[in-house]
Amino acid sequence: MSSSLESLVEQSKRRAAFAAVDKHVDSSVRVLGIGSGSTVVYAAERLVELKKQNKLHPQLVCVPTSFQSKQLIVEAGLIAADLDE
Repeated sequence: MSSSLESLVEQSKRRAAFAAVDKHVDSSVRVLGIGSGSTVVYAAERLVELKKQNKLHPQLVCVPTSFQSKQLIVEAGLIAADLDE
């Protein structure tokens, strides 16, 4: 894949992730499932932005579906929980 096509794909993933977070997450959400896949990086990025803007519930708990998702949550400074909790 050419670098310009890769860039376009990544930009599209970022826009899609940001739109999904903006549509479905606000300060009333207390528990949020964080999926897996290449787009989850951008969803975590948007969650960090919203957290900095105080637009997330202060005790928002993120439940990851993969090791990668959990790493992203922890690195973002968000609260991570296990599916078993």
